[in-house]
Amino acid sequence: MKNIGEVIRELRKRDGITQEKLAESLGVSFQSVSRWENGMAWPDVTLVPLLARYFKVSADTLFDMENAGTAERENYYNTTYARYRKDGNLALRRELMEQAVRELPHKFHYMMNLAEDLELYAGGNGAQRKEYSEGGFSERVQRLCRRVLEDCNDSRERCRAVKLLCSVYVSRGNMPEALRLAQEAWDMEHCREVLLGQILSGEEKLRQLQENILKAVDYAATVMVDIVFRKEYGLESGFSIDEKIEYIMSANRLYETVMPDGNYQFYHRIVGWNYRRLAELHLLKEDRKEALRCLLLAEKAAAAYDSLEDFRYTAPLVDRLQYEPEAYSKCWEGSERGMLYYRLKELEGYFDGTGELNEFRELKERLAEAVKEEPPVSVE
Repeated sequence: MKNIGEVIRELRKRDGITQEKLAESLGVSFQSVSRWENGMAWPDVTLVPLLARYFKVSADTLFDMENAGTAERENYYNTTYARYRKDGNLALRRELMEQAVRELPHKFHYMMNLAEDLELYAGGNGAQRKEYSEGGFSERVQRLCRRVLEDCNDSRERCRAVKLLCSVYVSRGNMPEALRLAQEAWDMEHCREVLLGQILSGEEKLRQLQENILKAVDYAATVMVDIVFRKEYGLESGFSIDEKIEYIMSANRLYETVMPDGNYQFYHRIVGWNYRRLAELHLLKEDRKEALRCLLLAEKAAAAYDSLEDFRYTAPLVDRLQYEPEAYSKCWEGSERGMLYYRLKELEGYFDGTGELNEFRELKERLAEAVKEEPPVSVE
């Protein structure tokens, strides 16, 4: 365990505060602060609450008590949460984070995990949406995020809180507050990733630049699809079916440009979902042949994702990167082929009495066989 002087030094450096400034705020000499940090003396007990408030931490943090006996608990929470995220078990991971926040109330990353999980209920199945509404989840999300912004100095957790709060404010029609938060955020040119791409060198620089390329491509592709599919954007009605098809095809081409070898890793999921959207659009045009072709490509992408074992990207523009399954989450259980099989039920009527019906049924049978050991997907 660290002594209180070592903790004070770490907190002071974390916040960029000089010994003189800290001493002035506490009403002591800077020599006193220096002696604390060098282990030559300890702060008077009456100063402990002042130090805790000054650094926005608990007294347990000052005495390094949070690290005593909690490392094992944190490891349990982190590994279990990663497994639940990967499995898509939203209820279990929410319960886990509820417990983590109660047990470790000053671990702000658990607080943000819980806030993000609660907000996922708003876009879940019917039962989840009902729980979100009746359980006051929106208000809880806002309270958790505000707590992080008030008490947390970790820039990552603060950014997560700002992003989530903006989303919640928009969904509740509170545009002034969403705009206020957004204006306080850094612009894209000065974000952490861009700055690191400028500062680092050698392999670290190359890896950072590859991450930036992949994130930029994914952002652009996601926005292209959202523009024509997300009703809350209010733009989808202004595009023809052919224009919507072109937007989505362009999104998939962006992924292909960066990963021309077809090793999309996580983005097999996204590309596959986009092909399913394309199939729906082609069905609206009564082009069943092209719709079926897109569904077969969606099947290929889903199978590629479900069978991932080696998580390394291999295309030259991203070959320093690796997909980390535990870093991504979903709010439904089952595989990508399970989700595609679930969605095919909505499309079967379009193929009745057509020359493509047999091939469509064969696709359904293959998917049914592939997911027969899984619980059925339910997202409505």
